[in-house]
Amino acid sequence: LEELVALSQTVLKGRDFKNGEKMYRAARCVVCHRFAGDGGSTGHDLTQAAGRFSFKDLAESIIDPSKVISDQYKTNVVTTKDGKSYTGRIVGVTNDSFTLLIDPEDSTKLVTVKKSDVEEQHLSPVSLMPKDLLNQLNQNEVMDLFAYILSRGNAKDQMFKK
Repeated sequence: LEELVALSQTVLKGRDFKNGEKMYRAARCVVCHRFAGDGGSTGHDLTQAAGRFSFKDLAESIIDPSKVISDQYKTNVVTTKDGKSYTGRIVGVTNDSFTLLIDPEDSTKLVTVKKSDVEEQHLSPVSLMPKDLLNQLNQNEVMDLFAYILSRGNAKDQMFKK
């Protein structure tokens, strides 16, 4: 994290917008996160992330997604009386049941559990967002990705000036 923050002070200029957009897809951010109207909806909309988070906060949330988990995205672990276990985010509640999204990469993977069938339920300290998403990228690709997100999708942002 410290290395990434230090890099942001010097190499977050002259970035490549198109490569940042490509890295957003390569790192699979697009699967769960919306950005500039495109992408999944199981995670935060990242379009305005630059207005809400500092570079360090954004980097930390990518490097260690379980450190701080927003209440809207907390993961529940549910064990039923018949021994089945489900891990996911509650996306619907009725008087007698609730529905869990069990695969953040596929919004159709839902499980509905009757409240009367629940043996145990607790919040997980682990985020559904996988760790190590940046490991497949080199330094330039990581910095292009951060510039892309921090620019709010604006190719004319100062970070892309050569």
